[in-house]
Amino acid sequence: MTAPPDLDALFQLHATDLAGYLRRQLPCPHLAEDLCQEVFLRLGQHPEPGRLVESRAYLFRIARNLVIDHHRRRRSHPVCQPLDEPDLCLACPHACPERDTDRALCRRVLYATLDTLPPRLRQALVWHRIEGLTQAEIGRRLGVSERMAGRYVAQAIARCRERLTDTPARFGNF
Repeated sequence: MTAPPDLDALFQLHATDLAGYLRRQLPCPHLAEDLCQEVFLRLGQHPEPGRLVESRAYLFRIARNLVIDHHRRRRSHPVCQPLDEPDLCLACPHACPERDTDRALCRRVLYATLDTLPPRLRQALVWHRIEGLTQAEIGRRLGVSERMAGRYVAQAIARCRERLTDTPARFGNF
């Protein structure tokens, strides 16, 4: 009589191919890994392991049967969605009231600060941060050098930051 197959050796020899086969047959890689383990558990329960001539073919037959069983069970039972599914998120999609209040306060302070800026600083900041103009474009529009336009933007940002740090809420990166 032939010695029973060594499960560890068979696992080392066939597990990678078997897992790849199962991943192609199933939608979930975790399920494929679980069924791969199940294949080797079933092989270990074989009543006459010494009679196995083609162990690879036998392993793939077990895997195929497990895939068929899985699809049958899936058809007969309602599909369960995993709880970590983004569509099942129970958290409120709106920001918390405190954060909304902080942001509203920061906007008010920012608008008030913009109103107190000299016109050139305010215009340079709006063109740079809102309209996305470069310092060179701002300089041409204001009739100043590119370097001076950069100073206007920097001064406007510094003044806004000063005012915002005096408020209890932080506006973040301005």
